Order: sequence, then C-alpha cells, then structure tokens
Amino acid sequence: MSNLENFDNIFANLAESAYNGRPNSFPKIYSQITEKEVDYSQDKDSVKGGANLPNDGVVYLQPDKTLHTEDVHTNLQIPNPNGGYHTESYVTSTYQKGLLTDEKAGFNAYFVTDTPTLNADTKQAYLAVRGSDGFSIDSLNDWVANDGNFALTNSYIPQAKLANKALVSEINTLKAQAPHAVLNVTGHSLGTIVSAQAVAKLYQDHPSDFSRIGQVVLFDGPDVTQSLKNMGLTDQEIKTVGEKVTYYVNPFDMVSMLNRTAPYNEQFGKVNVIVPIHFNTTLDKVSSHDFGEFQMDTNGKPLVASKTFHPELLEAGHDLAKLIDQTLLKIEATGIAGVSSAVILTALTGGVGALVALGMTAAQAKAIYDDFTKHYQGIVTTANKKSLAWDETHIPDYQKRIRSASGSQKVELRAELLQTVAQDAMIRSEEFATEIKTELSNTLEKVQDEIQKGIQGVYNVAQHLDPWEVEALLSEFTLEHFWKTGIEEQTNRVAKQFQTEIEEFSTTLLKVAQNIKEVDANGAHAFNGLMEETRINWGTTK
Repeated sequence: MSNLENFDNIFANLAESAYNGRPNSFPKIYSQITEKEVDYSQDKDSVKGGANLPNDGVVYLQPDKTLHTEDVHTNLQIPNPNGGYHTESYVTSTYQKGLLTDEKAGFNAYFVTDTPTLNADTKQAYLAVRGSDGFSIDSLNDWVANDGNFALTNSYIPQAKLANKALVSEINTLKAQAPHAVLNVTGHSLGTIVSAQAVAKLYQDHPSDFSRIGQVVLFDGPDVTQSLKNMGLTDQEIKTVGEKVTYYVNPFDMVSMLNRTAPYNEQFGKVNVIVPIHFNTTLDKVSSHDFGEFQMDTNGKPLVASKTFHPELLEAGHDLAKLIDQTLLKIEATGIAGVSSAVILTALTGGVGALVALGMTAAQAKAIYDDFTKHYQGIVTTANKKSLAWDETHIPDYQKRIRSASGSQKVELRAELLQTVAQDAMIRSEEFATEIKTELSNTLEKVQDEIQKGIQGVYNVAQHLDPWEVEALLSEFTLEHFWKTGIEEQTNRVAKQFQTEIEEFSTTLLKVAQNIKEVDANGAHAFNGLMEETRINWGTTK
C-alpha cells in the first residue's frame, strides 16, 4: 500500500479516504450519529497537508441514518417424524445495509460536505465511492459480481445501481436543504465504474437533476464507453455526460488501461495519463494501481503527460492496453469460457497458480504468464529509457525558453522544469540502486561458481594428496573467505539511502513547483540559484 504524498487534491483525498487503512480513513472515523470533521490541510500519517484546497481543506463526513443490520436467512429441509420434509429458515449471518452501504453487495460510499450541516451556505458536496478492497484473488465479491459483470458483458453493474439510488436521494436532499450546492463524485478502481455508470443513469432518468452534478473525478479506472452504450445511452448522451467526467490513469496500471486501445480523446470523459512517481507495474510490491504513484502539479492536480510533456507515457499506456487485449484473447483461446477480463487480470497478479485455477493447464498458464510479464516489463523499461532521453533533451530546452519568456509563461515553464528535473532524479536514483543490487547479485553468483570450480579442482587431484591436505585445501574454498556479506549489505544500504535522499530532494523540487508563484514573487535570482545548485548536485551524483 502506498498513499498520496500530499493532500493537495481534494478529489484524490476523498477517493483515498474511502478505503480502509488509509490516512483520514472514512471507515475508521465514520459515525451514524453525527458528522465528523476532516482537515486535509493538516499532515496525517506522513502525508503532507494540502494547500490551495476548497474551504481550506476542511470537509465534514456526514452520517448515514438509514444504516441498519439485516439478517441473512438460510432455508433447510427438515425431516418430518411421519415422513416427508418441511422447510425451516435460520439466521446464519448479518450484514450492514443503508443508502450508502450494502455489505452483501460490496458497496460503500460516503457523503461529504463543506459545512457541518446542510444549509444555504453549503456550496460543495461530494460522494466518494470506495473501490474493491483489494486487487487480488481474495476479493472476488467485488471482482466477480461487479467488475466481472462489467468486464464480461459490459453491463450495468449492481453496485452502480446502488450508487445511482444514492445520487438521486442525496440530490433531493440538497435541493431541499442546500439549494446552492452541487454534488461532486469521485472514486478509484472499481469505484470509477460504479461512479461513471451511476452518473450516466442519473442523466438518463433524471436529466434535470444531472445539472446538480458538479465534477466527476476518477482515478485508475478502465474505459466504460461500451457499457454505457449497452445501458442505452446514445453517443451524444455519452459525450454530454463525459463533459463532467475527468479520469487520471496510470499508463503502467493494468486496471487503468483496460478497454483503452482507442485514442484517448475518443474514450469516455477527459482522459489524463499521469506522470507517475515510479515506473512500477501492477504486479510490483509498490503497485502502479495505488495512490502513491500520483504527484501533483502547480495547480494541485495530478501531473499529466501530453504530446509535448513526456509523450512516451501516452504511448506506453496504449501499448499496455493492446497487451492486455492480446493476453485476454490468448486465454480465451485455451477454451476457458465465462471468465471476465477483470477476474483474469486479478489472476495475472497471482501468477501461474491463479491462472491454473481458472481452468487452463499448467503449461498454458506458464506460457501465457511468462509472455505477459515479459512484454509488460518491456513496456515499462522502454518508457523509462525514453523518459530519461526526453529529460536530457528538454531540460536545456526549458532553460532557453525560460530566458526568453515573460510573465505567467515563465512561471509555468519554471514549474515544468522543476517537475522534469525531479522526475529525472527519481528515475535515475531508482535505476542506480537497482543496478547496484543487480551487480552485487551477479558478482556473488560468479564468486560462487569459482568456488565450485576450485572445490572440483581439489577433488580432481585428491588422489595425489593426503587426506589432511585435501581438507586444508577445501577449507579455503568457502564463501566467507571470498565474499564479505557485511560489505554487501552496507553497499545495498548506502545505495538505498542514496535513492531515498534523492527522492526526498525530488519531492522538495515538486513542492517548490507547486508553489512556484510564491517562489517567483521572491525573485528569479532565488530560482536560478536553486536550479544551479540542483545542476551541480545532480551532476555530481550522476
């Protein structure tokens, strides 16, 4: 799990807070009785407080007074004393259910406002929809019943129907109690599918209420265009709904790139491909599917790629989307039927064993998994190299453009330069630490091979030596004589420390970029001094 590095974006904050185990986790602080204040301008669990947030970062998590406990009944056939059977119903479990929660369906959403109670002063309300509780084979409640239905048949999924009811109800509440407020929607992963379909259904059934929807900001979710068509929306209706929808997707994330082989501007909503902090895959320990990969720009929005700013990331996203499609076709060709792409993606994160569990042979599973991971890592590696090349070409170009620019254009160019330097530093430091670890591992393997050769050489001449001489020679051919584990650990530790320090340095640069207007107000001299120090320090580390 990796969290946001700062709370500079209100929508990312809310989407993250909808999950368990996060800073300002809504499930942890939720109350059925009264509202709970959350202040995103304050630091929390190593996440930096946000700046330039609406309402100074303060929001109020509202209670769901409809929440109650329902019983799950199981019917059993009981033998009668005189023959035959009768049915008896037993309560076998319970679950929580309400307007914003349905544990049985896996649905959780949170209603948040910018005032403690709804009134004429309320301007912004938010519905934060939780995604699946984990992208793993253990979370099939979400992935089969919801993601599965979406990915297999592009259908209107159960959780989206519940979210639509919540939207209708909360909008009616706003109309009655907060006439000047709009309702914004946000979500991550599965939460993006739920949110997009629920908002589209609202437009279908209650077009006048759709005007009360503010922004719909979604993170790391697939394209839902085909599912909206299957729900009966026309191309024009999809376009109209999409005008309020903004996606931020990671080009290296399997979930983000599902259904995204079409040009980005032909997909639902405005699709932004982010510039992630790390070049990780969804399969890595620090997953590309998590919030920690987002970095914020000068306006508090996720830093995104464009045709003129790290365009290689746009290409990488499309390449991953194509790879996913090709892999799904290969799995379908094995004869497996009725398994959704969402479940298959989940299985791919579990390795060969998880694919075998879907019904294919071990040989088929290994061939498909090895080919997928090889090409997946190849996409990331290629993008990494292109990003470094892009940085080397454009950093001097930025410096030239800054010298000839003026006013707001100069400020924006300075911000982009800082962001580019920070990204370059992170990539290079991570690459350096990895190279050190790989080099040590390769060298250790060579040393072990030479030791084995030496031992074999002793045995080859053993017939000409006394036993004590053989024993003396063999005692010299141990790893401890040729490899100092302490030095290996110290080297790796120093490399990791270097990477951490560079990442902290890069984070500082990004923070300066986010506050570039204030920096600019202090004069270009301070900025130029910072950049010169950066150039010297980074030149030394390279």
